[in-house]
Amino acid sequence: MYELRFAEPHQLTDGDETMLRVAGYEDYGSMYMIELEDGSTQSVGKQLIESVTEVEE
Repeated sequence: MYELRFAEPHQLTDGDETMLRVAGYEDYGSMYMIELEDGSTQSVGKQLIESVTEVEE
């Protein structure tokens, strides 16, 4: 599990939140392909992400 911290609230986060917990991610240069907890995937530009932190499940 990982937590993504967005610079600003994002459509993938809940309301005014900037943190999103994801099952995994892959680095594709200028973007991340993230795997959401429901198993779906979404691409997100790296410029929108402040940090990625591994967390305990």
